[in-house]
Amino acid sequence: MEPSVRQSCNQDGGAGTDSDESSGAYAADVLMEELQQSPTHKRKAKSSGADADHVAMEESQEVPSPKKVNIDRAVDLMRFFFREGTPFLDNGSGRSFVERMIGDMSCFMVNMMFQDPGISPRNGPPRMWTITPTLDKDIAHAFAKETRKGIANEIQGDFYGIYVDVMHIPSKFLSYMVVFVRYLNGKGDVVERLLGVVPEPGYDSSLEVEVGLLLSEAGLIQDCPQFTEKLCALIQGTGVNLDSDLKKPGETCWGSYYEALVKFATYLDPICDALYFVKKAVENNDQRYLAYKVLEGLTYDFAFGLLLMQDVLSITNELSLALDKKYVDADNCMELLQEAKRQLLVMKDEGWSSFLNKIGMYCSDNEFPMPNMGEKFKPRPWLRDKATTMTNLEHYHVDFFEKVINIHLNVFDKRFGEKSSALFLLSSCLNPQNSFQAFDKEKLVGYARLYPSEFSDATVAALDLQLEAFIMDVRFDAKFREMNALSDLSVKMVETGKNAEYPLVYLLLKLALILPGTPATGKTASSALKFIESTMAKDPCSQWTSDCLLLFLERDIFETITNDTVIAIL
Repeated sequence: MEPSVRQSCNQDGGAGTDSDESSGAYAADVLMEELQQSPTHKRKAKSSGADADHVAMEESQEVPSPKKVNIDRAVDLMRFFFREGTPFLDNGSGRSFVERMIGDMSCFMVNMMFQDPGISPRNGPPRMWTITPTLDKDIAHAFAKETRKGIANEIQGDFYGIYVDVMHIPSKFLSYMVVFVRYLNGKGDVVERLLGVVPEPGYDSSLEVEVGLLLSEAGLIQDCPQFTEKLCALIQGTGVNLDSDLKKPGETCWGSYYEALVKFATYLDPICDALYFVKKAVENNDQRYLAYKVLEGLTYDFAFGLLLMQDVLSITNELSLALDKKYVDADNCMELLQEAKRQLLVMKDEGWSSFLNKIGMYCSDNEFPMPNMGEKFKPRPWLRDKATTMTNLEHYHVDFFEKVINIHLNVFDKRFGEKSSALFLLSSCLNPQNSFQAFDKEKLVGYARLYPSEFSDATVAALDLQLEAFIMDVRFDAKFREMNALSDLSVKMVETGKNAEYPLVYLLLKLALILPGTPATGKTASSALKFIESTMAKDPCSQWTSDCLLLFLERDIFETITNDTVIAIL
């Protein structure tokens, strides 16, 4: 397909990596060249006088046929393009996109000759297709739709959890939602797959609507009769399990930035010296201006926020580290949670004076200008329409110090409410560590009662009996020793057939592994999120970007999609 070929090698033999070319504009250029070189055009250029009138009459009866392409070949080339990662994706090979395209094209062509299983072999005449400005995007979206359907086919109508991570790109002032689905495959393995990346919904839409559209396109709604009921169990407040900083501390500000804040506060003086050097000595005007803007931002507000977040995160850091471990100790995490809440409340009620003295000494040491706390507070320029009578002291105490602490306390309450805490603790009762030392039948029965649609009163009674028989069985089975995680237990149950022998126990385990609020679902798709974030920082979110990311990250399903399936959607 010419537009895609143009992306890998332009007419001058150079590499083209501009994703805008994927829009199909090149196809329009080719079409114009074709028209200009047509016999009709040449006759018109050579005609004059009466001949020109005769040629014009002929041309009025001729309509140039649109540019066509062998659609199978176009889909094949786009398949290769998506497999290689497109220009703005890095496949981890260490090679540039051009190197990958050139180096891997020969292997791709050989596979085509020997009928690669991922491509539909056709012995008949080529199927010609009209080139449109969006043909390559249409092919990408057709592949993406079928990939989502392939994910739904893997789920086979079973239970699944939906996870939405909100990603902010400060440089572009944009936010995106990354939607994952989590389920157990036929071997008992926990599987996480990307469903798509969409802009964060505005005032005229909602998170449920955006997620519902992706699920509908995948066919998960139609294939799951209890979808509405199950989705209600997943949706909390304004969103579908928006991954909280507490549950992924290694990947978010709660964990990863704490040490950075401490180091930044400690080494602020040499950092400022380096910025002053760049501002005065470096010749690059952009770098000098950037250094100037950073230095301009080093105000009292900056120092206040830096030390406040350092103190707050020092309180939550131990909890964050505990939640970031591969094997989460739910009881210990709950103790750390209660201690963190206690310390934050003490800081809010009794820590203002000591913090004010601390920020004063820090500003004095680093020569930051300090406001007169007794003067009337002057709102920032963008807030000056809001009249205020508070002093600087009241502003920094109420609108800054207490507000930040309250935000963290609210996050604790939202992410670890009564039901979430119960889920967090109860699911740990199935932990297989130390011969199921944490096993507690009564708590597990209580866990099941949280899902009345799956566990009726009669089913709960049957579960009680199954749990008692199950624990006696596995504690004396050598195959179930030396396991450390719930995911290990689910795999072993499938391997030994105990998932069929104890179906209600396996269902309980499945819910603990896929639904929000449990230790097993604390960290989700962190490596994929890093990859997506780096990609979104380079290329704005669009349908094309989302489709390319999906095809690249879920390539095992993407490779099974045939040309006939894609062409049928176009």
